[in-house]
Amino acid sequence: MKRKFLESPGILTEKLKSMSPEDMTELASEIREAIVQTVNRNGGHLASNLGTVELTLSLFKIFDFPKRDVLVWDTGHQTYTHKILTDRYSDFNTLRTKNGISGYTNINESRYDAFGAGHVGTSIAAALGYEQAKQISREPGEVIAVIGDGALTSGNALEALNQVAAQKSKLKIIINDNGMAISDNVGSFANNFSLIRTAKGYNAFKKQLKQFLKTTHLTGLEVVLEWIKDNMRHNLIPKNIFENMGFKYIGPVDGHDMELMTKVLDNLHRYHEKPVILHVQTKKGRGIEYAEREPTEFHGVGPTEPATCYVEKMPDFIGYSDAFGYTVSRYADSDPKLVAITAAMEDGTGLKHFRIKHPERFFDLGITEQSCMTFAGALSLKGLHPVFAVYSTFAQRAYDQIIHDVALQKIPVLVGLDRAGIVGEDGPTHHGTFDIAFLLSIPGLHLLAPDSITTMIGILKYLLEKGWHVKHPTFIRYPREKEILGYDSIDEMIEETPEFNPFKWDKQLFSSEAGDDREIIVFAVGTMFHVAKEIAQSLETSVTVINVSSIKPLDIELISGLFRRRQNQYPKKKKLVMTIEEGMLKGGFGQFLLSYLNKHYRHEIDFFKSYGIDGFVPHGKRQELLIDAGLDSETILRDFEREVERTCHLRISYSI
Repeated sequence: MKRKFLESPGILTEKLKSMSPEDMTELASEIREAIVQTVNRNGGHLASNLGTVELTLSLFKIFDFPKRDVLVWDTGHQTYTHKILTDRYSDFNTLRTKNGISGYTNINESRYDAFGAGHVGTSIAAALGYEQAKQISREPGEVIAVIGDGALTSGNALEALNQVAAQKSKLKIIINDNGMAISDNVGSFANNFSLIRTAKGYNAFKKQLKQFLKTTHLTGLEVVLEWIKDNMRHNLIPKNIFENMGFKYIGPVDGHDMELMTKVLDNLHRYHEKPVILHVQTKKGRGIEYAEREPTEFHGVGPTEPATCYVEKMPDFIGYSDAFGYTVSRYADSDPKLVAITAAMEDGTGLKHFRIKHPERFFDLGITEQSCMTFAGALSLKGLHPVFAVYSTFAQRAYDQIIHDVALQKIPVLVGLDRAGIVGEDGPTHHGTFDIAFLLSIPGLHLLAPDSITTMIGILKYLLEKGWHVKHPTFIRYPREKEILGYDSIDEMIEETPEFNPFKWDKQLFSSEAGDDREIIVFAVGTMFHVAKEIAQSLETSVTVINVSSIKPLDIELISGLFRRRQNQYPKKKKLVMTIEEGMLKGGFGQFLLSYLNKHYRHEIDFFKSYGIDGFVPHGKRQELLIDAGLDSETILRDFEREVERTCHLRISYSI
């Protein structure tokens, strides 16, 4: 069925200006339908986008984006309505697919996207920068930042918030308060909002405000704002933190009442005395019953079944995140000092299992990766055994704390780097491709990379079995992948998995009767071990594949044995060395290993080639992106053949 407004001719943002409240309500319904349909097919952020439909429509009705006014979204995972309104409805079916539109704001995608964002907390600083640039250039127009209440726990957001009044700004900040970040919000800001929502007289105040704005004929904003302020102070709280920071505070306002929202925003448009906080209440998953009921479950989802719109779940599969969280939780049963830390990602990192069983030793510090790292260091110094699970891409925020607060002091903490490598449809803001490069240079740090879930469990057994054997800052990187469970339960999987010492690399030999005058050594990091084995099986020569389970430190003993064996047994064979990693080439494992080999075995190597990632990776399916990055076995084989053909003939069978 044709959608009346979305598929009619003309520019949607212009048509919106003259729409009646009834038409806007119908448009909101069409947008929700389009979002659900696309997310069902492509996956994406569902609940958060269903919650911002009316807010987005109201903003575009009142303000003139991007000709005069600037709209800066925080995180970007709540902007599907924004994309649909801004000339991207015809491409919306390509959301998160290769060469399609991004799931986040992207300045290269549309002039309406003022600032690209995939991580939280950036909007206020970016909006402040836009506003100050406008002032210097003497350009008219308003700058609006939209930020979620959960994002306000981010240090980046708090730093910028503190600077707004200091810079004599007139910024307008809309706090989209849905009471959640990804998991439930925690901390004093969340408590503050809860106080506002639940204080005595709140419901009466909200009804009075709604009726007043709908019936008053007053046009002076000061009269409206003074009425709001007087009633808030009388009915809610004597002061709030934003007013103390120099803001004009307005709210809470029902973010799903578009008639009310447009009137409030229209008044806000005319106010220029001081910076403003507009506190808007929305509901994640609005309009779709199952998403409203389980907003965390439907925050970010994969492709779904249209009949029920429940996320496809295969009970015979298990993901790295769940395996990590569940295993740590099991060891907490016998280790009373084991504690777990998350930065508002207990579900995504699998630590929900720990929280359920050991809530008194579980810490969710909100979206504060820096604080989490320092907090973990202090816990360790006090004799506890801290485990911090964080997405690789978010660990970038805590780089100073990793160096200064943990590594410099040689504090033993265990960090699970979830979503390491290429993660797929979330794109460049979420790929975990930098962790190897930014961690390798830090002295005294251990960086581990299991090739499978069972290997990861085995490593955790090695570190946690019968006590705490983490003696250094230790990071375990693992991908966003699932594997066949192969057991009746995860408990059985843990019990049956043997302990694995990651500091002793595993090696596998692939020999060919045909052979030649060379031997190839392939060092494969983590999950690239499986790609390396495919390559070895297709080479008609002797190949040694090394499972690099410890990126740092190197297994010096194994390396020495490899080259010593060659000196004694194969003195005339050419030594060709290859490294494969799902991370950045510059500063990565390949360069790290080459530096060591050049120092100790320089004259033993005839050829050296590293395979990895060189540049930012776009969004798309993981396997598509691996092929584009040249990290599939066939691409590596062809490239390797070209690179070494000047050295000697290489017989390759492309049978993969």
